Amino acid sequence: MKEFSERVKRVLQEKKLSQAELSSLSGVTAPSLCRYLRGDIEPRIDIVRNIARALGVSEAYLLGLDEEDHAIDERQELKQLVARNRRILTKEDKSEIIALLYGEDDG
Repeated sequence: MKEFSERVKRVLQEKKLSQAELSSLSGVTAPSLCRYLRGDIEPRIDIVRNIARALGVSEAYLLGLDEEDHAIDERQELKQLVARNRRILTKEDKSEIIALLYGEDDG
């Protein structure tokens, strides 16, 4: 899984993201993420999927099965993110998302 950790680190650098930010975006705990990136343990496929989604790249790229990152369309990723979290979004969260989508200003 050396390929996985190297590619995740490369994408983190390219996107200027920290491991803590990736942990938050992917739902993978910081200690577990650190262990994956050191190569101490191999992530399950659902973890690979969550990390790939958070980074906006394909699972195949992270696993070294594909040379191109196949960047995910950000609009599609946004739709998927909202759909995955729709049950936990509060009314306030939804209002903020709508305001962002329609460019309404807070003040």
